[in-house]
Amino acid sequence: MISYLLAMFVVSAVGISYGYMLNDDDSNDWFPILEESDFIDLKLQLEVLSDNVKKGKIRYIGLSNETPWGLMKFLSLAEQFNLPRIVSEQNPYSLLNRSYEVGLAEISIRDKIGCLAYSPLASGYLTGKYRNGVLPENSRMKLFGDKFVRYKTKNGQLAVEKYHEIANKHELNFAQMSLKFCELQPFITSVIIGATTMDQLKTDIESVNMNLTNEVLDEINEIQKIYPNPCP
Repeated sequence: MISYLLAMFVVSAVGISYGYMLNDDDSNDWFPILEESDFIDLKLQLEVLSDNVKKGKIRYIGLSNETPWGLMKFLSLAEQFNLPRIVSEQNPYSLLNRSYEVGLAEISIRDKIGCLAYSPLASGYLTGKYRNGVLPENSRMKLFGDKFVRYKTKNGQLAVEKYHEIANKHELNFAQMSLKFCELQPFITSVIIGATTMDQLKTDIESVNMNLTNEVLDEINEIQKIYPNPCP
């Protein structure tokens, strides 16, 4: 009973933290396990989630920031014990962090686990607004820069400049090019975007209408070879 109660913390967000996902019928379309717990058995996590699926509180379940081993373990347990199957993996993915390609991308493609890419603009660095040390007023880095150090690496900054050069060379909006690159990957189901202003939102959404030529993609991949995953 104690283990079961602990496992309930895994789904405590149903209807609470994830209340914004609730439909009129009080059910979640999709519920992510935000992180694997070392002290709660994975099978038990799936069993508790299964109870909520049966109650109609959850339709589908997904993982976030999971490893290839963890994802495969969840899939194996689901198949072995007829438990709900993981349908998505919410991980960071961008021009500065393509580490998803190392092990998780193959699983996504072969087992049909869609990647929901978050931070596709690397907290704004892939819009170009922080180039040359500029910190716009009210921007995330201006307000909370000391808490967001992932993208401040030397190679990260060098890579941003190179990607910015590609966008300029081909007369592309830098942010849109960055988003479109993510969208084009065969393992990506959706690209998660965030915006502070309406103009930013319009720019981001318009990326769906952009085309990236093979030349652009080849140049992007060349930068990845020089600065591989500088901000994992």
